[in-house]
Amino acid sequence: MNNVYAYLLNKKVSLKENTLWYTMGTMCSSATSFLLMIYVTRILGVDEAGVFSISYSVGQLMLSIGWFGTRQFQVSDINEEFKFSDYLSLKLFMTIIMMVGCLIYSVFLHFNTYKMLVTFLYCLFLICDVFADLFSARFQQVDKLFLSGMSYIIRILGYNLVILFSLLCFKNLIVAIVLAMIYSALELTFFDLQLIKRISQIKIEFHMDKIIQLIKNCFPLFISSFLTTFIVNVPKNAIELNFDSSVQTYYNIIFMPSYIINLFCMFIFVPLYTSIANTWLNSTKDKFINTVVKLMIFDVLLSLVVFAGCYFLGIPLLELVYGVDLHSVKSSFLVLIVAGCFTSMNSILSYIFTVIRRQKFMIYIYVVAMVLAQVMVKTLTLNYGIFGASLDYLIGIASITVMFMLGLVLVLRKD
Repeated sequence: MNNVYAYLLNKKVSLKENTLWYTMGTMCSSATSFLLMIYVTRILGVDEAGVFSISYSVGQLMLSIGWFGTRQFQVSDINEEFKFSDYLSLKLFMTIIMMVGCLIYSVFLHFNTYKMLVTFLYCLFLICDVFADLFSARFQQVDKLFLSGMSYIIRILGYNLVILFSLLCFKNLIVAIVLAMIYSALELTFFDLQLIKRISQIKIEFHMDKIIQLIKNCFPLFISSFLTTFIVNVPKNAIELNFDSSVQTYYNIIFMPSYIINLFCMFIFVPLYTSIANTWLNSTKDKFINTVVKLMIFDVLLSLVVFAGCYFLGIPLLELVYGVDLHSVKSSFLVLIVAGCFTSMNSILSYIFTVIRRQKFMIYIYVVAMVLAQVMVKTLTLNYGIFGASLDYLIGIASITVMFMLGLVLVLRKD
C-alpha cells in the first residue's frame, strides 16, 4: 500500500484532471441525500422516511457546526498562517459541540425516543464528513484536489451501498446507519489519513491562541453556514411541530432537488476558489470584479437551465423515483427550485466575502434573513401547508442574495 500512497502523492495532474476528479466526487455527494430518501421511502415507507427526513435535517444543521466554515478559510490560507494541526484541533472541539447540539435540538423538536436515537446516530455518522472536509481542504491547499474526488467516490459510493443492502436485509434504519458509519470511518482511516500523514504533520495539540484565532477568523463563515441551514430547517421544523411524518416526507422529496442544485453548482465553482483568491491577492481590483461578474452571469444562466428542466421534467421524475403522487405540490416544488438557485449564488458570494476578508459583514445578513424566515413561518405553514413552508424558505434565501449583492457593491466601491 505504501507504493500506492506514494504514487498518488507524486502524481502530476492538470487543473482539468483535478476538476474532473473533484466533480465526480462531488456528484456522488450531491446524489447522496436524494438516494438515501429513495432507499428509505421505497423500502421502509412514507412514515419511516419522515423520521429519516427530519433526522437528516437536524444532522445537516449539526454538520455546519462540525465544519465551522473552515473549508473556505483553509483553502484560501495559501501562506499557511495556520498549521494542519490547528485545523484538526478545532475540528475535534467542534464535533463535541455538534453532538451536544444534536441532543438539545432533538428535545426542542419534541422527538420521541426512537426519532432521537436515529438522529443521534446519524449525527455520529456525519462526524466522518467533518474530517473528510478537513482532509479535502488540505488536499486542495497543496494542489492535490483530485485526491478529494477519489476519496469522496470510494467513501460515499461505498456507504450508499452499505445503507441500501442493510435496509434490504434488515429493514432497520438504525442498523443501516451504524454499518454505514463503520464503513465511512474505515475509508477515512485507510485512504485519507494515510495520505495526509505523508504531507502534513498530524499532532493533536490544543494551542488555544491559534484555536481562538481560527474561531475568530472562521466564525462569520460558520454563522453564515449555520444560519443558512437553519433557514432551510425553519419550514421543516414547523412541519415537524404541526403535521405528521408523512407531510415531512413529501416536503423533503420536493426539497431535495433544490439542495442538489447548490451542490451541483459548488462542484463547478469550488475548484476555482484558489484561483479567485490568487486574483484578489495578486491582480488588480478591476480584474477581480470582472471575475466575480463572470461567475454571477454563469450561475444565473445555469440556474435558468436548471429551472426549465425542473419545470417540465421535475415532478414526473420524482414520482417515478419515489412512487408517490406529487402533482398537488408542483407549485411548491418550483418555488423550492428557485430558492435552490439563489442558494448557489449565496455560496459563491460567501466565498468572495471570505477572500476579501469581510466575513463579519455576513453575520448581519444571515441574522436578518433568519429572523425574517422565523417570524413568517408559522403563519405561512399553518395557512398554506407545504406551499407556505416553501415560500418561507424562498423569502429567507432571496433576502440573503439581495443583501449580499448590495453589500459587495458597497465594499468594493469603498476599497
